[in-house]
Amino acid sequence: MKLLTPFLRSFSIVTLSVLGLAACSSDDDNNTITPPTLVEISESEIRVIHAGSDAPLVDIMANGASFVDDVDYAMSSGLATVPSGSYAVAVDAQLPDGTTTTVLTADLEAEADIEYTAVALGNVADESLMLKLIANPEQEIAANYARVQVLHASPAVGLVDVYVTEPDADISMMQPTLSANYMDVSPQLELPVSDYQIRITASGLKDAVYDSGAITLDAQGDYFISAIPNTWTGMSPVALLVALPEDQVLLFDTSTNSDIRVIHAVADAPAVDVFLDGSSTAAITDLMFKGIAGYVNIAAGEHTATVAASADNNIVVIDKAPFELAPGSSYSILATGSLTDNQIEPWVIMEQTRKVATEARLTVSHAAYSAPEVDIYLTATDDISNTSPVLEGVPFRATGSLSVTAGDYVVSVAVAGTKTIAIGPLPISLENGGIYGVAAVDTETSGVFDVILLDDFVAP
Repeated sequence: MKLLTPFLRSFSIVTLSVLGLAACSSDDDNNTITPPTLVEISESEIRVIHAGSDAPLVDIMANGASFVDDVDYAMSSGLATVPSGSYAVAVDAQLPDGTTTTVLTADLEAEADIEYTAVALGNVADESLMLKLIANPEQEIAANYARVQVLHASPAVGLVDVYVTEPDADISMMQPTLSANYMDVSPQLELPVSDYQIRITASGLKDAVYDSGAITLDAQGDYFISAIPNTWTGMSPVALLVALPEDQVLLFDTSTNSDIRVIHAVADAPAVDVFLDGSSTAAITDLMFKGIAGYVNIAAGEHTATVAASADNNIVVIDKAPFELAPGSSYSILATGSLTDNQIEPWVIMEQTRKVATEARLTVSHAAYSAPEVDIYLTATDDISNTSPVLEGVPFRATGSLSVTAGDYVVSVAVAGTKTIAIGPLPISLENGGIYGVAAVDTETSGVFDVILLDDFVAP
C-alpha cells in the first residue's frame, strides 16, 4: 500500500515595515527617508490528533478562539503555522444536546521553529483521557529520505516491539527497531526512500499482532504514526493513524476484512438462503422474516449475493446482486421490497459501530415497502402533537442516525407532514456508549407496520 504523497511545507516570514520621514531644516528643500525597520515574527507549527477511541467529536480552542472544529476519532487537524507565544489550549467535547463541555486543557508555550503535536488519547469512560504533547524542531528532511516518528497511543496494549523492515523480511532473529509502552514516543527516524513493512509484536515475541504489509515511504515525506485502538473490524488490537502535514491515512492490519450481517425485511417472502459470490453452499440458511444473521467477517472488495427460497433454491428472489465492502467497515444487508410485486432488492447500509462514552447512537431505517415517506419522532412521552420530528421526510430505503443523550424515550413514526402514527409508539431505553438500531418494516397484514430491533436492543 502506498502512503499519500506528502505535501511540501513552506514557511513564510512576516515583516512589519515602519516608514519614518524626517523633515530637514527650513533652508533644506530635500527630505531624508529613513530606511524601514524590519521586524521578523517568529512562528511555530501545531497540530492536534484525536486518538481517544470512546470520545465524541471535539472542537479545539486556542486562547478562547476556535483552532479547528469537528475533529473525529482517528483524525488529524494537519499542521497549522501560528505566531510563537503562549496558548491556552482547550478540547471541547460535542454533546448530543448540541452543547459542548471542556474535557482537556493545556498551556503551551510555543517556541520559534518548533513543531508541536498534541494527541488526545486514553478513554472517557475511565477518566483517563489526556493530552500528550510532542515537540520537535523544524528541520529539513534529507534528499531521498523520509522522516518517521511513532507514538504508542493504545491504552489496552502494553509493552510492544516494533519492526520496520524491508517487505517480508524474517524478523525471527532480528532486534526490534524500537520498543514502546503506552504513551512512549520514538525519536524522529530518517529512513531511505523505499518500501517497508511495519510489524508490531508483544514484547519479546515474534508473532505479529499488527502487520502493515508493504508500504512506500516517499522522498521527504514527514510521517507521524500513532498506534491507536482498533474500533473497526478484524483481530488486531491496533490500527496505524499516519498524520501527514495536511492529511492523514489509516492503515489497517493486512488481515482486516469487512463485517456483514443479513436481515430479512420482506414481509411477504418465505424463509431464504443466502449465497455469496456464486457459491453453491449457502452462507446463511433458513432466514425467516424479521430474522437477523449476525455479523460475519469476509474479505473486503467486490462481491455478489444471491437469495433463494429455503424450501426450493431454484426460486431465486435476488440473483447475484453486486456489492462492495471497504476494509475495516461493517455493513447491514437488508432484503427489502415485495415478493408479490416482484420488487425484492438488497439494501446495503454502512453501520457506525464505534461506541462513544458520552452518547447513545440510534439509527432508524425505513425498510417498509408499502409505507410512504415518514417523519420520525423521539419524545419523552407518546404525545407528538406539539413536537417536531428528529428525522423528516424519510423515504423508503433511507436511514438516519442520531446521537442521543442517555434516557427513556418513545419512538413514533408518522406519515410525512402529518401526525398520523404509522409505527409505534415504541418505548425505548438508551444508555451512553450504546449502539441501537430500529428498522421499520411491513407485516404479513396489509397496511400494518412493525419494527426490527438491532444491536444493543437485542444484545445478550
